[in-house]
Amino acid sequence: MKGHVALTVALSALTLGGPALAAENWTTRLPGVTEGLTSGALPPTGLYFVNETLFTPTKLYSPGANKSAVQLDAFVDVPILEWVPGVQFAGADYGMVLAQPFDSITTTVGPITNGTNIGSGVGLYDTLFEPVVLSWSLPNDFHVAAQLGIWIPVGDKDSRMAVKNSNRYWALEPGLGISWLHDGWAANVLLTYDHNFEKSADSTVYQDYRSGDQFIAEYSITKTIGNWTVGLGGFALTQVEKDQASPAGGGAMVDIANTDAAKYAIGPMVGYNFGPVIVQAYYHENIRTENYVGGHEIWTRVLVPLH
Repeated sequence: MKGHVALTVALSALTLGGPALAAENWTTRLPGVTEGLTSGALPPTGLYFVNETLFTPTKLYSPGANKSAVQLDAFVDVPILEWVPGVQFAGADYGMVLAQPFDSITTTVGPITNGTNIGSGVGLYDTLFEPVVLSWSLPNDFHVAAQLGIWIPVGDKDSRMAVKNSNRYWALEPGLGISWLHDGWAANVLLTYDHNFEKSADSTVYQDYRSGDQFIAEYSITKTIGNWTVGLGGFALTQVEKDQASPAGGGAMVDIANTDAAKYAIGPMVGYNFGPVIVQAYYHENIRTENYVGGHEIWTRVLVPLH
């Protein structure tokens, strides 16, 4: 999976959050977006374009992983540019990434209300900029990469929507990727941590709001035979803190119950290298979800070298 399919830890920048209705709007990062990508290695020198799509019909799961009547369908498109200039720093290959996701949200079943809200809309998500991705090649076909992402709160906000198209808060996202690439096999693990900063609340119930920090572990193992690649991937999402908010009239920030999201999923993937364009598709089956939305996830990915 070296080369273009190895679009890498930086393409963990394919990151849009899933709509966690227990909290405000979305989690910072969408778990599972790196399935089938080499998390520890950068591609060869060049400029790359990737387009990732996700369609997922979901249900809201309450504490105890109990499925509620609330249904939310989401379509996500994530265009990404990745630049690998061919320079090194501290013995590592260097790259950077810019991603501008957008999403379409439709509430088809269930009481998602907040005043005079509407249940659907299309808009831009917040921008992700990764100014630093460093990848080291190690003995025995191992690769390790470190990255730092910055979420910039420039997404759309339609105040009528119960679930907004973006979060509009600043966040820092460090990550560590590890890959083993040998004889067509690719085993990958990516660990990311989102530290989210406080913002003015969307709801009139609160004055200020901070989504709790989130930890995500993503993994995949694939085998390439000729132009075909097949494999298995999945993720584990744990929100390590509850969301916090201050009352509308002011006051100290307090924890909000049932906002610590958790989600686990796994599924198969397949890809074909048309040379130079690579097309991939993969599927996630929900294993367990709590304080979050969960359901079937259908993904597509197109990778194109531009220069």
